[in-house]
Amino acid sequence: MAEHDGGTGWRSAQMADLRSVIERLIRRRALLRADPPLPTVLVVGAQALAAVDRLAKPFETAVPYARVADGAHESVLDLVSSLAGDEDHTGKARTDRGRLGKPVGGSLLPPPRFPLAQFVLWARDRPDGRVPDPQSHSDYQAYKKRLKDWRRGMAGGGGDDVKTSADFLARAATTWVPVGTLAVWWAGGAADLVGVIPWLLGLLVALGGTAAQGMLSIRGSLFTGWFSSEPSLKRRRFERLPQYALRLAAAPDDDIEELLVHALMQDLHEAYKKWIIPWPSWGRGQYCLLVLQITDPGGTNARFLRLMEEITKKTGLFVPMLVLAAVPGGVPPAQAAPKPLRDLEKAVAQWRNAARLGVPELRLTVEATAVPAEPQDDPSPPRRRRAMAYWTAMALLVVVPLSLVYAIQRDRAGHCGGLPWVERIEEECVGIVNATRDTPETLFDGDVKTLIKKIDENNRYAIDSGRYISVVLFGEFSIKKTAQDDTRLAAAVSELAAVEEYQRTVTSTPRLRVLIANAGDNFDHGRRTAQLIIDMAARDRHVMGVVGLPRSVAGISEAIRELHLAKIPMVSSTATADRFGYIGNPGLPDQPGEPSPYYFQVGPTNVRQAAFGARFARRTLLKGVAEPAAVIVEDRSQGDVYTLNLADDFEKALTDEGADVERISYTVQQGGISSAAGKACALDPDVLVYAGRASEFRAFLTAVEGNACGEVKVIAGDDVVKVVSDHGDEIANTKQAEVYYLALAHRALWPRSSATAFVSKLQDKGHPTASDDNLILTYDAADVVYRAANAAYQAAGMAGGEGDLALPSRGDILYRLARTSGNASWAGSGGVVGFDLTERHTPIDKAIAIMKVEKSEWGYSRPVKRCGRLDTNEPPTKDPLCVDLPDK
Repeated sequence: MAEHDGGTGWRSAQMADLRSVIERLIRRRALLRADPPLPTVLVVGAQALAAVDRLAKPFETAVPYARVADGAHESVLDLVSSLAGDEDHTGKARTDRGRLGKPVGGSLLPPPRFPLAQFVLWARDRPDGRVPDPQSHSDYQAYKKRLKDWRRGMAGGGGDDVKTSADFLARAATTWVPVGTLAVWWAGGAADLVGVIPWLLGLLVALGGTAAQGMLSIRGSLFTGWFSSEPSLKRRRFERLPQYALRLAAAPDDDIEELLVHALMQDLHEAYKKWIIPWPSWGRGQYCLLVLQITDPGGTNARFLRLMEEITKKTGLFVPMLVLAAVPGGVPPAQAAPKPLRDLEKAVAQWRNAARLGVPELRLTVEATAVPAEPQDDPSPPRRRRAMAYWTAMALLVVVPLSLVYAIQRDRAGHCGGLPWVERIEEECVGIVNATRDTPETLFDGDVKTLIKKIDENNRYAIDSGRYISVVLFGEFSIKKTAQDDTRLAAAVSELAAVEEYQRTVTSTPRLRVLIANAGDNFDHGRRTAQLIIDMAARDRHVMGVVGLPRSVAGISEAIRELHLAKIPMVSSTATADRFGYIGNPGLPDQPGEPSPYYFQVGPTNVRQAAFGARFARRTLLKGVAEPAAVIVEDRSQGDVYTLNLADDFEKALTDEGADVERISYTVQQGGISSAAGKACALDPDVLVYAGRASEFRAFLTAVEGNACGEVKVIAGDDVVKVVSDHGDEIANTKQAEVYYLALAHRALWPRSSATAFVSKLQDKGHPTASDDNLILTYDAADVVYRAANAAYQAAGMAGGEGDLALPSRGDILYRLARTSGNASWAGSGGVVGFDLTERHTPIDKAIAIMKVEKSEWGYSRPVKRCGRLDTNEPPTKDPLCVDLPDK
């Protein structure tokens, strides 16, 4: 009696146990575990109908659920339509959506969709009530139009359809946004995620893939390929979909019912399949629940159940749906009627297939002799943990790639398009711009861009040869804004022209590769550029040394300190400050430090320049003046080592020559050159020494003319060479000032008969607008490093080394550079190249000249006095102006 007492604790406990059994069947396994087959639970006995309803009731709102009463549907087509149907034959959305396809509140996931079953239902629907003829062209055209209208309705025929379309597009995006990101990476490579093309490709892949997959899903084309593999009523090869639909419309009912049930099972299989692409099936934590009432063993519900079982045995396809079937009258037949003898071969094939698949018995029969108790707690809520994990993964699949794109974009912007040893600092791209590929077109403009492009072309030839060494040209190639007479850009262009000319004319092995290191405007980022060079050199054994380093400013001094610590050889072209290249001791900040053994320079020092200029001024220009007065106008701009050092050297040299010396200072940042010139003229000097930069030189001369200095001699430092080249006519025609300047190198110094090949080209109007000192001394700097590398490479080759084994070390280069002295010296285009054998590798007896600004064969520069040898065969001069002229 206790079993029938609806309120006893025993029966409540029994119901709770039964509920947990059903819940465990409905619940999916952990994500990485395979989904097991589900049984068809047949409940027999007098209380079967009530028992099944009680078992299913807690889950009616928790999972996709349908209850089918026996006799409610006349055919299997109607039954499946009630479960999975979505539209009528007009293509308009129905309000009585299939019960298994209705949303489950709180599940956080879209319900299962049934494109295959819906297609079969649509194809089987006969709007005019007649069976169409598959061979009729008019029927084909009618079905073709119907298919078009049906697809148009699915793509946006109503509010639900719009949501469905949006859902399919969102699903596609979670696949194609990551793929598009990978396309960007693939197109650009890890080091080249630059430019527009990789990003356009990624965008096209993401948008195109999303649109294509979305449309295939919305139209059903992503799924209808299954009909080509369906055992019965297959879609023939190359058969058009309208023609296949027409054939389905005319097929026998039994075949269509089997195809329809199979399509329903396949739709459910796809809804719970663990796709390789992101799909809601990953997030569904509970299976569908179907409750069947079977009172008539020959009825529609019983046939539907038999078809499901037969299809599973034929194909091995388990439907991911728990079926609770109430069979109060006993278990219906498990199989269809026996097949005719004539179909024995087909029957044997199906049996063998079932045996191979090893399909278990799906039916699980239990008897209900009493009605379980009414559940006392709330209905079972949808399980959302797995769905939340799915949506988290989906969000990450979109957010992470987009975040990665953003991070990559920032990294690329920070590295000027993904260049590995380049950084964007403010508006400048600092570092080695062609370390891994040609320099991006957008980095530089004008002549700088043109020359670097030529260098990159030469680099490709060098790399293709397989035997090459690399030299880094350290310069300022992103000058922000130049004044009218600012020669920095002209100097940079001249340096590029020199290395391009030298690189192009190298014909021996190894070839020469030139790496362009941009240290920024005014070399403000010299230290960081040096650090990037060091990082690159640590990974590239071909890098032999650094050339350029053309100005005595703070940024280059910091770069030398970094390169010194990395033991990378350096050869400066036109940096002339006396103690440039000295490495200070942090513990002795007031001391100049010691010279770096890795730093060499091919240009004469400031002390040599000043001593020569002072001797010329006193002994030639002011020879008859008893007590000459000299005024030095100096630039004291912060960080400019050159101008202050040159002024100090001139003061000492002029004083040693017996001149009375005064100094007037100004700064570029604050202007004041006119005021400085006025103050200088007020001192009534016999000679004015200009120890400033080129950009203020013309203004200085104009101020001298305007302040009535009287007839005065002007001697300028080497920095003004390009201003004289550009404005020689104007300078030569000054009425009061007789202008001279010191030249570190110039094409006019060489007799035509003995000039080097490079200087001969210059004398034949090569590089007519170049800054000669930058051009010639940079050429020599590249030459001296290449000669050292070439000699070391040849020595390694003679020892049996090949390829990278023959590459010299930077220690080999340092050794050979340091040995370039005495008899090992050679004639460079700027004079004899030979270094002091001490650690202070200044050039010995380096050529230097006094140039007068007046009309000559070479424009408006005429050499009036030269010290130092141009050629190794030239004997030392006995000119008193040159005897014992200091080198350091």
